[in-house]
Amino acid sequence: MHDIHTHIGQFNQTYYEFHDVFNALKNNGIVETTFAYLTPLFTESAPALRFYKIMTENTKAALNYAKEINLKANALYWIDPMILFAGMTLESIMQDLDYKGLVVHPFLNDWNPADFKRAELLTKLFEYASRENKEIYFHTGCSETDNPMLFERWFMKFSDVKVHLAHCKDPEPIIKLFSKYANLVGDTAFCPQDSYKAICQAGFKERMFFGTDFPISHWYQHYRKENFPADEKSLTESYSQTLIEYKKFIDS
Repeated sequence: MHDIHTHIGQFNQTYYEFHDVFNALKNNGIVETTFAYLTPLFTESAPALRFYKIMTENTKAALNYAKEINLKANALYWIDPMILFAGMTLESIMQDLDYKGLVVHPFLNDWNPADFKRAELLTKLFEYASRENKEIYFHTGCSETDNPMLFERWFMKFSDVKVHLAHCKDPEPIIKLFSKYANLVGDTAFCPQDSYKAICQAGFKERMFFGTDFPISHWYQHYRKENFPADEKSLTESYSQTLIEYKKFIDS
């Protein structure tokens, strides 16, 4: 199985170390994963650049470890606008690592399409993805910042760019977009069952891919506890439970 939506790094106060995350996937029979390093919001360039250096080193180490345990791992670059505003280019970033695609997270980062600078940046991202044949992952949700309809003009203009709409929580915009643009796909990570059913009944089951948002799923299983482990054993058990729930999810 290929889990198309996973992460490493820190989520809230919990740090998810790549050895433990990848071992948990392997322990549950996953042979391939597509992952991104969890990236917080920065409002200034200096701390964003410091984080970028740490993130790059850790992602390189994660990719090397994945090879050691025979797990196919595809890294995505989670785009921080502050990095690009600081003068770094996508070309230089992609030379640092063999990223398979890009992540745009409108909920955690400011990607307001009404803002000229960010709209211009989005166009540059799509131009790069088109030129270099890179996929773009979009976090989607139901808020005013991450409704995928906000970005329709880019989906339409760059029809050759494969766009992965993560979560698919609200079926109405997903179905509208899937109906118009063949370059869009989605995933099941935290996708509500009624949304998944509606998307499948609309004829788009084959465009919905298996993804878990692991280990964010682990965090939501345990966050009500004051202290909880995030080691390999805990993550392996958590992922096993996620697979059981997923089977029920698609079978019902």
